[in-house]
Amino acid sequence: MVWWALARLQALFDYFLSRYLGYWLTTVNQMLPLPVFVVERYCSIAPSAPVTHVSAPQRQSQLANLLHIPLLLTPFLRSHNSMTPAVPAAKLEREKKLKSILTFGANLPKRLEKDRDASLVVELQAQIRGLPLLPSSTLTTRQDELDKLGTELWNLSTRLRRDETTTNSKTKYDAKENDRALCLVRAFAFLVLDSAAAHAKGRPRKSCIRLMKVALKAARMCITSKEISHATKLLERAAEYQEVLGKEDDAANDESEMARRLRMEYFAVRTTLAWRQDRMDTAEHMYAKCKQLAVALTPSSAETLADLLYEMGKDSLSKRQYEAATRWLERAYDTLGEQDMEMFSPEASELRLSTMHGIVQACVKSNTTGARDKAWQMLKLMETDYSDKMLVSLLKIELLSSSETFDSVEFYNVLLRMIRTIVLNDTNFRTIMHHIHKLKEHSNTTAGKIVDDLIDIRLFREENQTWIEKAVITRIWIGTTNSLAERILEDTQELLEMVLQKSKSSFSAPATHAAQTLLWKRVEAAFSQEQFVIAEAWCRVCLHPVFDKAGAQNKARISRKIIQCALSRQDYAAAREAHKKMSENSRDEPVTRYLMYKAGIQTQDVELAAECLDHICRSSAKDATLLYACAMEAQSNGDKKQAINALERVLDKYDYSAPAGIHLPALLRCTSRLLQSELIKDGAIEPSVMEQLCKVLEGAIAQAKASRRRPNDPAQQLFTTEEFEWFSKNSYNLSLRYCADMSPRHLVRLLHTCSEFIKILKEKNGLGSSGDLCLRLVFCEFLSACTYTTLARAEDNTQSCLQYYLEARKHSQEFRRAAAEGIDKLGGSAQADIISKHFQVVKLELEAVLKLEKWDELDDLFEQCWKYKSPDDYETLADLVLVIHSCVVQACVDEKYQRKVLSVLEKIIKLTSHQTGTDMTKLARWLRCLFSIALGYDEKISINCIELAVTVATKHHGDRPIAQASVLTTPPLSSDAVRDECDSGSADDEIKETDRYPATELEWLATTAFNHAVDYYMQENDEACTKWAQHAFVLSQWLEDGGALRDLLMEKYASLGLGKGRE
Repeated sequence: MVWWALARLQALFDYFLSRYLGYWLTTVNQMLPLPVFVVERYCSIAPSAPVTHVSAPQRQSQLANLLHIPLLLTPFLRSHNSMTPAVPAAKLEREKKLKSILTFGANLPKRLEKDRDASLVVELQAQIRGLPLLPSSTLTTRQDELDKLGTELWNLSTRLRRDETTTNSKTKYDAKENDRALCLVRAFAFLVLDSAAAHAKGRPRKSCIRLMKVALKAARMCITSKEISHATKLLERAAEYQEVLGKEDDAANDESEMARRLRMEYFAVRTTLAWRQDRMDTAEHMYAKCKQLAVALTPSSAETLADLLYEMGKDSLSKRQYEAATRWLERAYDTLGEQDMEMFSPEASELRLSTMHGIVQACVKSNTTGARDKAWQMLKLMETDYSDKMLVSLLKIELLSSSETFDSVEFYNVLLRMIRTIVLNDTNFRTIMHHIHKLKEHSNTTAGKIVDDLIDIRLFREENQTWIEKAVITRIWIGTTNSLAERILEDTQELLEMVLQKSKSSFSAPATHAAQTLLWKRVEAAFSQEQFVIAEAWCRVCLHPVFDKAGAQNKARISRKIIQCALSRQDYAAAREAHKKMSENSRDEPVTRYLMYKAGIQTQDVELAAECLDHICRSSAKDATLLYACAMEAQSNGDKKQAINALERVLDKYDYSAPAGIHLPALLRCTSRLLQSELIKDGAIEPSVMEQLCKVLEGAIAQAKASRRRPNDPAQQLFTTEEFEWFSKNSYNLSLRYCADMSPRHLVRLLHTCSEFIKILKEKNGLGSSGDLCLRLVFCEFLSACTYTTLARAEDNTQSCLQYYLEARKHSQEFRRAAAEGIDKLGGSAQADIISKHFQVVKLELEAVLKLEKWDELDDLFEQCWKYKSPDDYETLADLVLVIHSCVVQACVDEKYQRKVLSVLEKIIKLTSHQTGTDMTKLARWLRCLFSIALGYDEKISINCIELAVTVATKHHGDRPIAQASVLTTPPLSSDAVRDECDSGSADDEIKETDRYPATELEWLATTAFNHAVDYYMQENDEACTKWAQHAFVLSQWLEDGGALRDLLMEKYASLGLGKGRE
């Protein structure tokens, strides 16, 4: 443990000893001998080099190597080294360095006078770092060469700087680089001169003055170029010369005066350097030394020092260090004040003015009572010495602006003095206008007065239109923003008149726009307060001739505002007069015409209103907002005709849509109501109004369908269920109310819109549709079918006729479809009415098919006849079937169609015969027709007719048939059946004559049937002859002629001999 502790102590000792030796080698004066214990300690580390035989430099090098410390040779060690064997190598190194500097310096003029490369600055900095050279014998031998080189380089840099200052043709970056290069050249030149003079012993005073001048100039240039490190190096070299020059010399000669002045300038430059390094404590110290030498100041050096102090003060002011700024600026002011101002250069007066200005600014911004008083005192001095300077006036304005209480009168006086005295250019004009704006913040009246003075005193005389325009605009701005001014309108008019008279030209377009914008605010303000007379007066100011370049659009807008004011005052004559004064294009603009439309409506000038409405319609393109406004205007004034006209044009423009923000269904309903109110005139329907009404309702259905096609968003669904209901009921009621009075073409259009709205409602309601909807839809389709049939019957043009029949057939089908869907929801009389209408529609459809020659569709329609029982309508159907048959025969179509038609007629007859109260005359006629038609190609139908006639006759005759004649041994084939029918019937002896089967019809059937039997007899067809004869006998027996016809026929039949042959 003891051994370990001793080892640790030894290590610590060696460590601290090495640190001490390192310190000694690098910092301590190496002239002192090393402590013996150090030498012994480290020589023991290297016993091969005894301490007693090692020189001091060698010993130092050895110790440094042992401690790994880089060796820093001092002049003392260098002197010792010169005595070592390494002396030739050091000398060669110095010679090499000197030669390098001389070579670089010799080549430098060529490089400076040609295009300078980027490496020049870097090389100059490297050379400067190696200067100054230490005194040596080598340096001494080449002293003159170095002095000459430094002098030439200094003079060259001076000449180049002067030349570049006069030419000034390079860019800002190039100029900066050139200044930097020349600055480094000067520093290099001084250090070369300094190296040349380093050998001199005792440094002669004259040489020091020369080198001090060069050093100070080079240092100033380095400070200006922000080469602070090089400036520091130069001033460090100048410090030696300052010490030499500062030695006491009682000789009162020029050389001593120069020495004191250079010392003072040296401390001034040191003050500048400390300021640039932001070491203000050092700057204060150096200024104190400079102040001690102030007795040596000449006017030129005092001016230079004052300029330096001014720059320092201005810099502090820019950094908001107001106390420091005040101190340095006052020092600059005092420095100038200590000299006779007449001895200064011409620039000194401006320097003094700037210094005083800076002092005032610093005091003002200090914002203390004492500083503010000092500022006013300084300002009074400035007014005394520089009363004609604009800077003084501006400074006073600044002081007035920063005062706690603003003195508008004094502010006005300062501005007025400026207006009278300064040279007016763009910059000064802008400055004056800027301060006028400041004055306006405190007093509009005073600001307006100073602007008037500016215009009258200077601007008219200067004849600068741009300045006049800006000043007038400012005056208008001041006046229009002063709500308390009494004569602002009159003052503005007078100002514009004066400008027009003295400038003799109107304002430019931008100036006119600016002025009118300000005036327009007054117009709007007065109009919003319902001061229409004042608003109109401001409008007339806007139209002053000085604003002739306002542009047609702005002039029209102002004129329209005049019309609005006149309308608001109900002065319609003034409105017409204003409209008349407008240009032709402006008069016909839509907005202008809208205003005059209002005038026409309010004065009931129908011609003017119609003319304006026509212009609006032709000029509004797709925008119908003004048309809508016209409609609203007319309606609010109770002029329904004009409202209708306007609304119609609105809807036409928007294709029966609506402007943005307008609820389309409401617009359509409003239009529809207005039209209905004007529909009847002198007890008759107005066709033009009905036409408009149809268009409105058709537009409504089109927009309703379009609305349904949009996304299912309630916000986008303009048409609600209530809207659909309103339009459907409205069109339905119109159709029913005026169906007999209106044109069929209008009727079908109304019915179509009604049915379309009902279909939309049914679609929305789905299966829950009410019976009322179904009933309305059925009636609409029924009326449509009837109306189209009426149109077809009245149409002379074949194509149009057929087209109408197509429509009739389409609506008939729609009727049948709607009836089938809704008939179960109806009951009682409503259902019976639908059934009756169904039969009528089928008949209309049969007529349409007949006209269209759609024979294949007859079967389906005939089936529809029997879908619902409608006995009361068979009569008309039978007549129609007969007509169809005749058409079928004429068209020479297939017999199957004829047979089908006859079967339908046969069915009608059978159904009718079973009904009570049947018209026997019609029934007999139908039977006769059917019998006659079928006899030619289908005798079976004819025989059925005979049998049916017998059945009907049996049913409707009260008496029994007469007895059979004795000559006919074999009774007719149907006699038994006839008797059975009679026996089973409950004939009434009291039956009216009209209910009996017509005798003439029975006689015709009997004789025709017998004649047909005779035809068969002639054809030797005895069987058919007998058959037909027997049917004739049965028919004839129901004649109430006492059996005369029957007997006659039987007699005729007997004469044929058919009966005898069989006997």
